[in-house]
Amino acid sequence: MEGVRTIKIANLKPSSKRINLKARVLEISESKEVVSRKSGEQRKLAEALIGDETGVILLTLWDDKVESVEVGGTYDIKNAFVTVFKGSMRLNVGKYGEIEKSDEEIAEEDVNKERNLSEEKVSFRRNHYSRGRYGRRDQYR
Repeated sequence: MEGVRTIKIANLKPSSKRINLKARVLEISESKEVVSRKSGEQRKLAEALIGDETGVILLTLWDDKVESVEVGGTYDIKNAFVTVFKGSMRLNVGKYGEIEKSDEEIAEEDVNKERNLSEEKVSFRRNHYSRGRYGRRDQYR
């Protein structure tokens, strides 16, 4: 995919967009039904703790993507973005992203579980002056 970056988990920032990464699924929360604030529809939601050799982060899974991963599997996550929820980072795939089983495995013992980006508090406010169509201008320098 043109314009999509490959990144390691430790390099994710609150403003990261259009990224690819490879990660192992360590845990998946039980899914729950939530009501969409936008549409009022019932949606399925779960979070998966995923990791690579640089760290771990929570991956938010919505609807059909909840069933697309299994604990112990390694996945290629494409066109993902980071959001900040209650002061911590979450990785999201969204409707334009993909999750595919990877041809390469990441062994569980190779995952750096000591650095959990979702447990690190971040402050991030969107500044409409610094955001262009594709996010902050200095993001890709």
